[in-house]
Amino acid sequence: MNAPVFEKLLEEVGDSGRHQQLLFWLFVVPLNFFIPWVALTPVFMTSTPVHWCHVPGRPQDMSVDEWKALTIPKASKDEEEEYSQCQQYNISLSDIDLTSDLASLAAKVNATYDRIECQNGWDYDSSSYDATLSTAQNWVCGREALSATWQSIGVAGNVVGTFVFNSLSDFLGRRPVFVVAMMMYAVFGLVRMYVTSSEWIMVTMFLASTSFPPILELPLIIVMEQVSPKWRARITSTSFILWTFGMSILPLFAWLSRDWVTLGLITTIPFYVFVLAWWILPESPRWLLSRNRLEETVSLLKTIAQRNGRPVPEKLEETVQVLAKTHNTEKNYGFIQLFKYSKVRVRTLLLTACYTCNNLFYYGLAYNTTNMSGNEFINFFLLSITELFSNIFAWWAANYVGRRWTEAGCFVMASVFAIIAIFTLDGALWLNITIHIMSKLFITMSFMVVYIQCAEIYPTTHRAAGTGLSSLISSSFGTTAPYIAFLSAHGSWIPYILLFAIGILGFICSSLLPETLDADLPQSLMDANSFLISEKYLSYKGKRPCAKKVNVNETSRLKGEVNLANSEINISNTNGKEE
Repeated sequence: MNAPVFEKLLEEVGDSGRHQQLLFWLFVVPLNFFIPWVALTPVFMTSTPVHWCHVPGRPQDMSVDEWKALTIPKASKDEEEEYSQCQQYNISLSDIDLTSDLASLAAKVNATYDRIECQNGWDYDSSSYDATLSTAQNWVCGREALSATWQSIGVAGNVVGTFVFNSLSDFLGRRPVFVVAMMMYAVFGLVRMYVTSSEWIMVTMFLASTSFPPILELPLIIVMEQVSPKWRARITSTSFILWTFGMSILPLFAWLSRDWVTLGLITTIPFYVFVLAWWILPESPRWLLSRNRLEETVSLLKTIAQRNGRPVPEKLEETVQVLAKTHNTEKNYGFIQLFKYSKVRVRTLLLTACYTCNNLFYYGLAYNTTNMSGNEFINFFLLSITELFSNIFAWWAANYVGRRWTEAGCFVMASVFAIIAIFTLDGALWLNITIHIMSKLFITMSFMVVYIQCAEIYPTTHRAAGTGLSSLISSSFGTTAPYIAFLSAHGSWIPYILLFAIGILGFICSSLLPETLDADLPQSLMDANSFLISEKYLSYKGKRPCAKKVNVNETSRLKGEVNLANSEINISNTNGKEE
């Protein structure tokens, strides 16, 4: 990379000024607050309250509990006697002698009458919800898997959305694809709540969910491609902090609304505002350059300079032309080109594996919240607010320890706490929740770091396609995440064994990635293939308490042969003269 790199040009027009601040406050802040509602609202929409067979004929002077004692048999669950949720006695009001003592009558019914499947639907406990999708569709007693299927259909929509929208964004631009995706969710996010047939419930969920990956990733990519290396971890960690606040308030909305349709309206309508991005959000200058749209690149760089109060660089047009000739030497055919070069190919596979392990672990743990003891709203809030500390710790660790060992270490710790959770299932409630919180803390830290790595390892020409590919494959495997929680019906320990195995695989893959702390972003595939190629597996490139001053030449730095994260530097040109 002998030509001037884009980072230098961006630094001249301003890579951390008013322009970047506007993008941050107008898009990164509000979007990352709202976006967890897209992914996690279905957890509450499909919550299934305690239920029992509806047996008509209850006298007005008899309480629900008394009627249940006479009409609903008890079954053993986790060594405790509970009313059956799917069976009733084959009995009617005419068979009951209401003048008898309730206890003796209940014992007689239990000894005399057969147990049969529910004949007239179900009654649902209304202490937490007036209605959910599961209660509206009676997804219980042999049909309960439809709740997990509905959520998996949503994840399948994520897969298709990733493939279609993220690939298109490398060809058509980040901004127009983002606006189209926003409209998809705004429209179908509402429609899915008013269709009644099972087929359309699944179809509209799929269509609404196609928008999640581009809404989450494209604005972040646009901003990340216009800021300095020091800002990249800051923006990513801030976006995760805002995700945490949005996620933490979600159980409050679910508790207050008590109805899945009302909750859906609350969490969908705000997205209509972001259609205005078509007129406000600028296109990424890196993407414009990669598509050889030089006039637009120059115009946008001038606008950035003016907003940041910087003078327009001399010979800006000539510099942009040199950059275009240097980096646009081959046509862009999308993510398939990531497998052309050996180093890029291996790192693509490793990033995708890390992304997938994070996805499965994070959402598997989130979906399992409803299986935990205690109040589901409080449990969800506690596991959510934990992410605030995760993001702060991840921000510090990613910038001090480095990306690679932060992610690898967090995978190990999340896995360890997942195993410990098995031994607390029958213990004190506070201990079980604490262990879950610790596992959630570490996997959230790991998830944040892999976002930074995707933005720093994939080259600009294929950054959205590469991130999209990783997200696509991750989401494909992520369709099984709801079933991780569902497997607790066959053994409450099973989800944790699966999470442990996923975490260990994530550790292995993340430890094989290069350390990108303070490194310049690769612009082309050729840059990416020679990016940070001299690292050893056990090397540590994070910051050290006592930094040493070193001299390196500019060519080695730009090729990624030297990581300067832990050094005070004097950069020299290829002749060894200090600049």
